[in-house]
Amino acid sequence: MAEVTAQTVAQLREKTGLGILQCQKALKETAGDMEKAIEFLRKQGAAVAAKRIGKETKEGKVILAAGSNAVAAVEINCETDFVSASDDFNAFASKVAHVILAKQPADPEALKGLPLDASTVGEANTAIIAKIGELITVRRFSLEKVGPNEHAETYSHMQGKIGVILKLGYSGILKDAAALSTVAKDLAMQVAASMPIAIEPKDISASIVDKEREIARELTLKEGKTGDVVDKIVEGKVAKFYKENCLVNQVFIKDSKLSVDKLLVNTAKALGLESLKVLAFHRLQLGQ
Repeated sequence: MAEVTAQTVAQLREKTGLGILQCQKALKETAGDMEKAIEFLRKQGAAVAAKRIGKETKEGKVILAAGSNAVAAVEINCETDFVSASDDFNAFASKVAHVILAKQPADPEALKGLPLDASTVGEANTAIIAKIGELITVRRFSLEKVGPNEHAETYSHMQGKIGVILKLGYSGILKDAAALSTVAKDLAMQVAASMPIAIEPKDISASIVDKEREIARELTLKEGKTGDVVDKIVEGKVAKFYKENCLVNQVFIKDSKLSVDKLLVNTAKALGLESLKVLAFHRLQLGQ
């Protein structure tokens, strides 16, 4: 059993935005397990500030790069926002993003050994740390290859705090690439704003859905509901979960009368395409 300390209570408060007594009780009920404490609070109906879960206080930027056959997004961290706005930091970050785009490494460790200027990415990283005097790290990156009948766009939000890649796939003959690009960019903006966790319901793991169903059932029972109505309410809440967290089920941010799924159908028809769908998206937010 983990000890419930002032530090762990403070950590839970930071993650949830809830009061000291609520956090103390949750940790005691869950033997000091942080994740179980968060789940306990959700089941109690507490207003957990989900956006704060996992939040870190690192500075830096998410840098985007696009080429003819791939798009990339890379999160590069530093210690202060002053450095993240500097020319030296941004020049290094841009070069790293284009190395990722061109060489398509498997992970940040493999990236370190790739050539950059007259050295390697790892050596250039060491040099920029020495020059600026702050720790600078390449934390993570996402890369999407773009093949035939595919189109990808990137979108940067909040001055590089959030970077998004979105890739569409279509069948048929594309006659208006600019119109398709606009839709892809709009959907990248949607991902930045609405934070979906999957493209469609089938992409969400069963364990996540089961946990949402379990929480919904406990909350419904606490409200005094009984009998068959419980199952109906629970499934309604699961449907709401899909609508909020699956991109194609979400309401399109530029037209509240459209779902994203319907937008894709309408766009395909307008462009004379047989079909149009979201193949992938990546949302990198600084520190998450």
